[in-house]
Amino acid sequence: MNDTRQTDDNKSDTNYDQNLEKLNDLDLREETEVSEQDKCTPTLDYLQSRIKELYAFSKKSSENNAEKASYNKEVLSEKINEVLTLMKTNEEAAVAENKAQYFYLLGKTLSVTQPVTEECINVYSKAVKLNPTHLDSWNMLGECLVHLKRFSEAKYCFLGSLKHGKCKVILRNLSIIMREAELLTNENIKENLNAGIEYAKEAVELDTTDGESWAILGNAYLSLFFRRQEDKLLRQSINSFEKAVKDPVAAKNSDLHFNRGVALKYGEIYTDALLSFEQASILDPTWTTAKETLEDLIKYLTSTQTLYQRKGQVKSKRLQQMTESLNSSCLGLYNNKIKTLKGHVMLEHIPLSKLKAGFNANNVICGRVVCVVYNQEPVPYTFCLVDKELSCVVVSVYNLAQGRGPIIGDSVAIPEPYLTHIDAKYINQTFQYPSIRVNLPLTMVVNKKNVSAECVSQPRFSSKPF
Repeated sequence: MNDTRQTDDNKSDTNYDQNLEKLNDLDLREETEVSEQDKCTPTLDYLQSRIKELYAFSKKSSENNAEKASYNKEVLSEKINEVLTLMKTNEEAAVAENKAQYFYLLGKTLSVTQPVTEECINVYSKAVKLNPTHLDSWNMLGECLVHLKRFSEAKYCFLGSLKHGKCKVILRNLSIIMREAELLTNENIKENLNAGIEYAKEAVELDTTDGESWAILGNAYLSLFFRRQEDKLLRQSINSFEKAVKDPVAAKNSDLHFNRGVALKYGEIYTDALLSFEQASILDPTWTTAKETLEDLIKYLTSTQTLYQRKGQVKSKRLQQMTESLNSSCLGLYNNKIKTLKGHVMLEHIPLSKLKAGFNANNVICGRVVCVVYNQEPVPYTFCLVDKELSCVVVSVYNLAQGRGPIIGDSVAIPEPYLTHIDAKYINQTFQYPSIRVNLPLTMVVNKKNVSAECVSQPRFSSKPF
């Protein structure tokens, strides 16, 4: 890994030392007794096959309908007890074959269901202590710590495993935990989010066909996009998700399609976003969030199109009254030369009808808000803007604090607007309208005044943990 990795692996600050002490508290100090490399052994092979069956039954049970949930849970509990009895009965023979592997398998049995217990931590700790090179044990120990919300210990557990080798699963988990909200501060957020991307990249490099690694990389890019609002990061996120869905196994994961839908929605690629949310709800019919997000997006697009076509349902006479007072003073600071990297520039005030698709450099538009589009989610804040010619355009503002957007009747000036033509389709519906995207609310002028910093708020992206 590059310099980003170095800041994590070679920690010199007190936090690293403190977390290493926490690992020591878990009895992870290396003992003189270290098991030989894992090898095929009759007893352990048999126990492993039973545990594999156990996990297969658990997965199948979770996919069954809710009516059988109680029954399946009871049967699963019985099967776990059966395997635990087998583990105890065969302990002597299994330990003789490979003590570290035995404790690893015992931990796997204990952690089939959630919530995990302290016993799982102790068992996996023994496995790691007996064989520090057993990466699967390190990973399961870290995942158990995550489920117990001991995120800092989990992070340094994953990091500690890298001294003994690399595996894509641990690198993926590191990418996820670097984005854990409880570990982020104003001081480390930039470093952590960048590290999350680097770990995910390494996981992809170990296996470029693994869709789950690509999905984790997509999530990492999306998290950083919300922080920096750089279009490049959003494109990288979407590209990573596109590679992830090509993996037949990963393509069955509802989370992947949902997160891809989120990225596409922020990119205003609405047709693909709708299909992604639909696929997420199909793969997991019990996940109400996916279904509700799909329905909310359809309602949002429908409302936006309708209000644009009807110019906020404001009558012509009223529109003229609202816009006739628009003049150069409504441009605020853009009524004078502004300082840019190329020197002082005077932006040209143009009507909406003169806007071109894409970036309209050295231009500024001004209009009156005639309606605000209701959106179940606070982002984007969307309204329709009508200028003095009574032309209308949709404006979508990102990174705006809730309750801080312009309201009906406000004058709004937008410098160098970026115009796109939304053309989305879903089933038998079509959504078409011109739209201006504003990523930086501070550039807007509302009622002749600059938008204040308190009106800005960055959204956060959070994916399911493990």
